Amino acid sequence: MKKVKVIAVALIASFMAASAAYADKDITLNWSNGETITVTVPDDLATIINEHKSDIEKALTERNINSATASGYVNQAKDAYTDFLTKSGISTKTPYKTVVNGLNDLTDVMTDVIPNAQLQQNVWADAWIGHILPKPNFGFGVNAGVSKLKLDSLKSAGDALGMDMSGVPSTMVFPVATVDLRVGGFFLPFDVGFTISGLDTSKIGALDKAISPAYFDFFTIGGDIRYAVLKGGAILPKVSVGLGVYHMSGHIGAEKDGSAAEMDFSATTLSLSAQVSKKLVFFVPFAGARVMFTSSSVNWKAKANWAKILKTNSNIQNAIDYGILPTHFSGGTDKGLFEHVRPVLYGGFAFDLAVIDITLSGSYDFVSSIPSGAVSIRFALH
Repeated sequence: MKKVKVIAVALIASFMAASAAYADKDITLNWSNGETITVTVPDDLATIINEHKSDIEKALTERNINSATASGYVNQAKDAYTDFLTKSGISTKTPYKTVVNGLNDLTDVMTDVIPNAQLQQNVWADAWIGHILPKPNFGFGVNAGVSKLKLDSLKSAGDALGMDMSGVPSTMVFPVATVDLRVGGFFLPFDVGFTISGLDTSKIGALDKAISPAYFDFFTIGGDIRYAVLKGGAILPKVSVGLGVYHMSGHIGAEKDGSAAEMDFSATTLSLSAQVSKKLVFFVPFAGARVMFTSSSVNWKAKANWAKILKTNSNIQNAIDYGILPTHFSGGTDKGLFEHVRPVLYGGFAFDLAVIDITLSGSYDFVSSIPSGAVSIRFALH
């Protein structure tokens, strides 16, 4: 039978090793046969130890383990963790806290990036493309867009889990490729647009290799309706106001050597916008502003291969086997529609070449400090 003294002490002792400089909280275990152990652990590990404290004390009691016997295993666990810190190449001295904080930070990043990536698609230079009848006004095409995506938090979490994240950039562009359709209205001066997109980095060899062991995939669908306040003319520009709804869901994460960090995200964004445009022969400059309201749900989970990460002896493995040193942990956050409101300016220009439109656009989210850009090529009659 595996000795419970190993189980009780291993988790605590393994994270005491580096130095007292970052081991700053005392945890005391008391079990019913009168034995007591007081240990000092990093503050970030206090929560996980307290969550298992009653189970540890129960196990010590049931196996009639005394503190003197258990003390002999403390130095072994300390040596194992010290060896981990000095030889693993992992920068953090608090792997659990780094993983949790990194993935919690990534939830904030994704709830900012997703709406910007969504709304930079389906951008048309003309503030209103016209009626569907009697002369048909419609168009369809493809779009490629990017938004700034910071991956520092994913890199730090992956590094703490023992993954080599050196090939993952700290900042990259979050790519979005879409197809869209816009149709002019009837009677009233409005038009309606639809867009759909998806991307899976595992299906794109060059991108998959460039960010390995990280990956992401997503799917977006949405649409908008715009009403022309001014229809435009020889002198006057076109001015419209619009309402759009977009939904995106997907995953982002990293996995290697038995450890993993993964995030599932889902976001629905409501956009209120105003846009002005003016056609100058075949050149169409435009500018606009939008306010984004986003309801989002982001949930993360992590798997730690502690046996490999810590490179330790059976003392730590016993703690893992009994669940005292958890290998799986999770978190996340949900935000309501009015909890995440951001103003955005956007603009650009298009070349109206007979039935071909080429549009270049950019935007900037002032709250999240996220720039985005897109280029579109469409067949259009308007």
